[in-house]
Amino acid sequence: MSQVHVTLPPGVTIRDPSGNRYTIESLLGRGESGAVYLVRERRLQRMFVLKEVIDPSTQDRERVTFEGEVLKHLKHRALPRVYRIFEHEKLRRVYLLMDYVTGNNLEDLYRRQPAQRFAVSVAFTLLAPVVDALSYLHMQKPPIVHRDIKPANIIISASSGETVLVNFGIAKHYIPDATTALIRRGTPGYAAPEHYMGGTSPRTDIYGLGATFYTLLTGVVPPDVITRIMKNNKGSDPLKFAHQLNPLVPESLSEALRRAMAINAAERFATVKEFWWELTRQA
Repeated sequence: MSQVHVTLPPGVTIRDPSGNRYTIESLLGRGESGAVYLVRERRLQRMFVLKEVIDPSTQDRERVTFEGEVLKHLKHRALPRVYRIFEHEKLRRVYLLMDYVTGNNLEDLYRRQPAQRFAVSVAFTLLAPVVDALSYLHMQKPPIVHRDIKPANIIISASSGETVLVNFGIAKHYIPDATTALIRRGTPGYAAPEHYMGGTSPRTDIYGLGATFYTLLTGVVPPDVITRIMKNNKGSDPLKFAHQLNPLVPESLSEALRRAMAINAAERFATVKEFWWELTRQA
């Protein structure tokens, strides 16, 4: 089996250049070019998330190092802290060490609600910290685009009780327009057309944020954007207005969500702040 596809089993210890040792507790997830582990720091017995890029090329190694250094300097209450990035030459892997955020994610929580959706006021409260975090990311130079905004990537922290935006990945370099992209691709229903066609920007996150808000208010995941494009070319967009699925959603709010999820990025709100201002004005 190629080493690219080999993940490390529980019990293996990874040592960083400073001598800190991290024991793998479990595998949290894996992808084509890496994995995510829950690890325990041996000295302090503290839990962390360890992101791994397996057998990177020279270009990938430089890109991962650059983006890791960018993430290390981020400080926001709704974002997990990134502490260090290091390389294990023997294993041919690059690692990113960050906070382990415990708690329930919004996908699980909205499905547990009696109507499998949140009240408008509750959705606003839950997403307010995430909106602030996205604005913070987009104001970085170059802007940082998360590219995988969805309910499953928003956790209500067990320690703070507030929502935290998680799942920053490092998989594929993308800075043609001077933005730093931290996720290879998005999730169907929440991913904008740019995920498939290239040219992501902060407006890509606006699409994902709009789709997330839509799901929390309706209990329905929006149609995949490829399906939308195909049917829209025939004159019928399958994306229903939120108020059609939940009559408690004001029509004006529903229209703002629709604009945020416009197929054409230029038709969306220019910034997260502009989108949020319009939402709060219409609620």
